[in-house]
Amino acid sequence: MTAQRGSPTADRLHVVLVGAGHTHLHVLDQAPRLRAAGVELTLVAPASFVYSGMATAVAAGERHLAEASIDVGALARRRGVHHHVTRVRAVDPTRRQLTLEDGVELAYDVASLNLGSVVRTDGMEVDAEVATVKPFDRLLGMARWLAELPAGAGARVSIVGGGPTGLELAGQLAHRCGDRLQVTVLERGPAPGSGLPAGAQRWLARLLHGRGVEVRTDAHVTAVHTDHLVVGGTRRDHEAAVIATGLAAPPLATTPGLGHAQGIPVTAELHHRDQATLYAVGDCALFTPRPLPRIGVHGVRQGPVLVASLQALAAGRPLPRYRPQRRALQILDVGGGTALASRGRAWMPGPGALRLKHRIDEGWLDRYR
Repeated sequence: MTAQRGSPTADRLHVVLVGAGHTHLHVLDQAPRLRAAGVELTLVAPASFVYSGMATAVAAGERHLAEASIDVGALARRRGVHHHVTRVRAVDPTRRQLTLEDGVELAYDVASLNLGSVVRTDGMEVDAEVATVKPFDRLLGMARWLAELPAGAGARVSIVGGGPTGLELAGQLAHRCGDRLQVTVLERGPAPGSGLPAGAQRWLARLLHGRGVEVRTDAHVTAVHTDHLVVGGTRRDHEAAVIATGLAAPPLATTPGLGHAQGIPVTAELHHRDQATLYAVGDCALFTPRPLPRIGVHGVRQGPVLVASLQALAAGRPLPRYRPQRRALQILDVGGGTALASRGRAWMPGPGALRLKHRIDEGWLDRYR
């Protein structure tokens, strides 16, 4: 194996960013500012990033992949950051070393993990070919499959999970594909969209019913295969399935000594509870002051805090803390030119909510293009 430093100069703070999620894109964009403060960045991440707020629209054919993507490699080049286009296979916090999938061993002074999330399967048997809402590359193939479906095909699609992403995808598919699809949502709980205000749940249920979506509650799914699933001990056939059963930390984050099933435990300063030189942000982190939902707004808001923290480390100053907001705005694009916005108990449906979502999404993406 080849051992490398994060940077060739010895008098700087070598910081390796692992993953290019919401938080690290902001840090990457601030590389010149950090360099001036004595911080040298290295990035280990795939070549592109797909924005979670548009992923279901891309899968349903409502948006093109290019509209939802950021060229991470181009951003790294513009900011003068060395970019390893690969993934990390192992983290050794004691030695402060990363092992990459290509065999390179990368030493660091500080590392930050922004690894995203995967769907929870909760003990279900799931075929490897079944689409999942995360990681997104498992979902994006659906757009190609849908493009090849003939009119009137009536293909059956099972969406396992009635949370926001599953309901958003169901609405988009039913609107976009019409008689080409029969969409069914299978929710384990007593009602879909349980985190939404009661009125918003009823509005969304009426919209899905009007588009012909079947919603089954108290549906205990034990297996999902490419051509059928098993619910309540009964086989139910389909032509495609998507797992949208909620999010969990990815496998690397659950490595013993690093994290566990809930994620990598971090303090209010965003570094590991037991390793001050290892940070974790976004969905892969377990924020120990209080649990946070796995939504993009926290990753976005942690970006400036991580930048300030790295500057403080380089200068020997006290570290800033992340103070999460209590209520976050959530907007579901349900297709057909309409959306559902909610924040706490307040909610608003309609085209205005969709215009707001587009303004927020496109403004955020344009910042890094």
